[in-house]
Amino acid sequence: MMTRRVLGTAVLALCVSPLTSAQDLGVAQYADGNQLMFPENTDTWIHVGTSLGGEYSDEPFDAADPGVMGVVQMEPEAYRYFKEHQEYADGTLFLLSFYTAAAESSPQLPGFVQGELEAKEIHVIDRDRFNEGRAFYMYPAEAMPGTASNKIPDNSACIHCHIPEGAFDGTFTQFYPHMRTLLTE
Repeated sequence: MMTRRVLGTAVLALCVSPLTSAQDLGVAQYADGNQLMFPENTDTWIHVGTSLGGEYSDEPFDAADPGVMGVVQMEPEAYRYFKEHQEYADGTLFLLSFYTAAAESSPQLPGFVQGELEAKEIHVIDRDRFNEGRAFYMYPAEAMPGTASNKIPDNSACIHCHIPEGAFDGTFTQFYPHMRTLLTE
């Protein structure tokens, strides 16, 4: 979790071969029990949503200092499975990337652009592996493929928010326009 505020967002991705509900996507790689290795090729993942100042905080939104930009992506095979079955396969990965909101850019644009990357978070959905059916892992901004992270403890604030507040299976699809459309087709 970020120390300043925690952003709730999610991400999707595309696959080439059909998957059955019994299959695990096989993208999530673990070491030493439940340590998740940061995945490769996240730059090719499917963008599902972006939010500005959507952190959980008791502070009112401040347009002059809106907080972080949260960019959510989904692993491509997980996205394809979701499109085909309208459910998540075990091993579904969402990447949340937290950026500063930069007000100064060249050329100068009114508003904000993505600034420096502050942190990364992976949300894994896997009903067989995790007691809560999902787990969250935080990574520093500089995490490279293969960087290991420990699971945020069960009963974390992440779990306690995602399960009741996520519009679809503990994920914030209410913030992802294309996923909302797929679920209403």
